[in-house]
Amino acid sequence: DSELSSQVVQYSVASTYQMNFNLSMEPFNDIKVRQAFSQAFDRETYCTVIRNGDCNPTLSWIPVGLPGSIETDKYGFDPEAAKAALAESSYGSAEALPEITMYYNSNDSANTARAEWVAGQYKEVLGVDIKLAPTEGTALVALRKDPATFPQMLLVGGWIQDYPDPQNWLSVYWSCKATFAERFHYCNEELDKILQEADTSTDQAKRLELYQQAGEMLVDDIPGPFLYNGTNVSLVSPRVTGYTATPLDVE
Repeated sequence: DSELSSQVVQYSVASTYQMNFNLSMEPFNDIKVRQAFSQAFDRETYCTVIRNGDCNPTLSWIPVGLPGSIETDKYGFDPEAAKAALAESSYGSAEALPEITMYYNSNDSANTARAEWVAGQYKEVLGVDIKLAPTEGTALVALRKDPATFPQMLLVGGWIQDYPDPQNWLSVYWSCKATFAERFHYCNEELDKILQEADTSTDQAKRLELYQQAGEMLVDDIPGPFLYNGTNVSLVSPRVTGYTATPLDVE
């Protein structure tokens, strides 16, 4: 529409989604395999084509525009680097990898096409065969809540902000004793030390610096490729001036 198209405003909201791995299971206990899977994922195509433009690609955890966010270009889509990372892993090749099963919520019919595309991407870039496990939503929630049954690979997991502080994004989700991190067996004691200091500091500038440092460490750990932020789409009348959308503006 020639008039309305100029009024469309789309922006990331306070949510981030990732490819979840069970880090206690092979092959995802190997960081080089996780790196390969991150660099083999074309986030731009996934958002614009596969998800019909309803998300924005991301490589970090806290969405840009929120306190504690960082910008990084590490482990984005790079097929050649992905192949090299897999070759550098303890497995050395796709043929040496154990069977990999990717679970997804089958309640949404659109998820099947998305999962098939993701599996096709990993086959095309890395030569890895992914077995798909469509799972009813309630059953999948039960699997995800128990560390003993958390899926080997899950499309997708994620977080939606409860309150606007990086403590909610990092300490609540990623500390060793956090319920969410425990489910997929993530723990970095050095990260915990930084989060503990940030959580207890009364110096706001220092807190943000520490949380940003924690965010960088999280990117380096590649616990599960960060994929995209959810978005909000609105029409803003040309009569409204001086408006800048933020991740907190959720309809």
